[in-house]
Amino acid sequence: MSTTPGNRTRSQRAASLKFKEGGLRSHLARLLEGPGIARIGLAVLCCILFVLIFRGWEPPFAYREGDVPTRDIIARVPFTIIDEQQTQALRDKQRREVLCFYANDPQPIQRMADDVLAALRSMVEIQRIEDLPAESREWLEELHALASNSAGGAPQDLSETWRALRALLDRDDMQSSGKFALALQSTLEPISETGIISTLSHDSDQGSQRSIIVLPEEVVVDVARIRRSVVAENLPQALVQQVERAFSTPDVVPAAQMIGKYLAQRLPKTTLTYDRERSEQARRRAEATVPDAVVSYYPAVSRLAVAGQPLQRDKELPLLWKEHQAWLEVLSPTETLLHLVAFVGMIAALYLLCGLYIYFQYDRDVLTHLPQLARLLATLLIACWLCRLAAGLPLRGEILPLTVAALTLTIVYGRQMGLLLASCLSLMVTLGLGFNLAEFVTLAAGACSASLLLGRIRTRTRLMFVGVMVGAIVAATHAGVQTVMGLLHVVNPMQIEGGVLVTAWQSLLPHLLQQSVVLGGLAVVAAALMTGLLPFVERLFDVQTDLRLLELGDASHPLLRQLAQRAPGTYNHSINVAAIAEAAADAIGAHGLLTRVGAYFHDIGKMFKPNYFIENQEQGANCHAALQPAMSTLVIIAHVKDGADLARQHHLPRRIIDFIEQHHGTTLVEYFYRQATKQQEQDPNGEEVSETSFRYPGPKPRSLEAAVLMLADSVESASRALVEPTPSRIQHLVEEIAMKKLLDGQFDECGLTLNQLSIIKQSLVKSLTAIYHGRIKYPNQASA
Repeated sequence: MSTTPGNRTRSQRAASLKFKEGGLRSHLARLLEGPGIARIGLAVLCCILFVLIFRGWEPPFAYREGDVPTRDIIARVPFTIIDEQQTQALRDKQRREVLCFYANDPQPIQRMADDVLAALRSMVEIQRIEDLPAESREWLEELHALASNSAGGAPQDLSETWRALRALLDRDDMQSSGKFALALQSTLEPISETGIISTLSHDSDQGSQRSIIVLPEEVVVDVARIRRSVVAENLPQALVQQVERAFSTPDVVPAAQMIGKYLAQRLPKTTLTYDRERSEQARRRAEATVPDAVVSYYPAVSRLAVAGQPLQRDKELPLLWKEHQAWLEVLSPTETLLHLVAFVGMIAALYLLCGLYIYFQYDRDVLTHLPQLARLLATLLIACWLCRLAAGLPLRGEILPLTVAALTLTIVYGRQMGLLLASCLSLMVTLGLGFNLAEFVTLAAGACSASLLLGRIRTRTRLMFVGVMVGAIVAATHAGVQTVMGLLHVVNPMQIEGGVLVTAWQSLLPHLLQQSVVLGGLAVVAAALMTGLLPFVERLFDVQTDLRLLELGDASHPLLRQLAQRAPGTYNHSINVAAIAEAAADAIGAHGLLTRVGAYFHDIGKMFKPNYFIENQEQGANCHAALQPAMSTLVIIAHVKDGADLARQHHLPRRIIDFIEQHHGTTLVEYFYRQATKQQEQDPNGEEVSETSFRYPGPKPRSLEAAVLMLADSVESASRALVEPTPSRIQHLVEEIAMKKLLDGQFDECGLTLNQLSIIKQSLVKSLTAIYHGRIKYPNQASA
């Protein structure tokens, strides 16, 4: 049996009720839609990149150059480290003991022996000294001079030298197979094999100074034995000994002594040439055989750093880094996984905090619009990556990219949003790099003060002023927080006075002040860097600082100049609207300069058909007289689309284009709508007039500035039609127009409150009253 609606039971009526899904469920449903999946995927990808940047699966290395440990740092795990200095010392010692290579050239020694034998051979047949050729006589005189300069039984005159030489010549024919030749060869052969050298070509750091290797036979030779001075001293006696063995008569000894002295004087300075390449190869092979000098450290015993002494890059830091690596190796997979989960949880918590604030308190488009979300996450990623790189520098350079990021985020998203993001970024950098509480306070002070002090950038010196202020805050904060954390009260166990450990504040205070000054200077550098990056930030994020707006509002802008030439009435109207709109926007705390610049450009679309707008029409000329109301409406409405297209062609910012598109909202073109209604009433057979056809396409104002411009544009145009613009009439006009816009729903999407609307009306009335102020009528002045 069917039941009528009035006869339904209580359970049937309850079942027929349908409730709207709850807020959380609806939000989740929207997230799981197609665009939502893309945004979630982007967030997950960035989370993975954050983990990779900070190596979130392992505890960070928490020490840097200049850090002052408050307690001795003791090893946690056993490890060994190569002592580079000791290893290098051993290698240098091995290099000094290497035998260097020298190439020997025996030809100078052989030529010297041949010259002596040739000279003696030329004298064999000559019996008298008077018969000697000039060349032989010169050689004899040289031989005599050398013998005369020597101590002992030297010949008294040249004839005695000749007689001693004849004693040798009479007993040998001086041929290559003769006794003297063999004796001479036996004397010089060891010298020609090992070579002669005056000074070594390598120093003590390049090899041994005691022995060398002579090529090509690769014979190891004692350097002292082949020095020229030693060879020259031993050569005469060696020749005499060889001659005595060859001849049985002693009368040949004087000649042998003279010839030996002659040969000693004629010895070349060196016959050995240093082989650099082979010697260097030998040194490298010797170095390769030296094992590394290893130092062992033991847990809970070995001290890696002393309390109260700044860590040094070439001393304590390598030890601490090696110990950290050894500690990571002993971590179990479970510990690594737990650390990774905790790090990802931290990122998720920051995601949630910032996401909720953006979604409920800021602008949802930052999350729902994929390019905007990508730009935000990319900015945070780049900032974290630069902080990671800068953290390895001895200057504690992470404050620089962090300050630049804070300034960028504040310029793009405003002070409150920038403050939140800068704080979260400071926290992520601190945890990701293993900093302590004092360093987090310093980083947060720099980032947050940059966001709070920035404000509106109307001059190029504003950023430098902010940089100086941030630098002072960072320096003072670092010095203060380190002092509060007890840095100056650290006890140095290496300093004992009177049997009592004393604090190291006298040595640490200059170190702390130096660090503070460096951090403050980096903040100033960040502001200077931001000054150069500002144009790129404005273009990348499509934001307009006051400095950029002042450039856009210049009367010499090409669009404004064309507007003044083609539609002078519209240009004058835009100037007036800009003046009253800026004052109204400032009155409610909106962006007055942005409103003024938007007002300059809001009607640029009228320059295409300026004569169809009353402010540009000459007296008595009306282009709409020959057009139907619907056609006139299309012409009037078209200036919005034409203006937006023109703005895009000239690359005006998105927010200026929004003013052009939204300054009429979806309001009704009342004049032509009423004309069309009258015509329809006069023609009963005509089509019914649709109000929708006579409305602007919108969108409605979506910002306070656009709402202010809409009201200012309407009241400025309407006030020109007042016959006598008295203050009361102006106030009535403004009230009427504002109420009409409000009831028409034009302010539904901009967040304008009734209180703000009241303030805007008061400001507009005040501005229009000032424009149409009364004047004293002078005698004989004609009425207007």
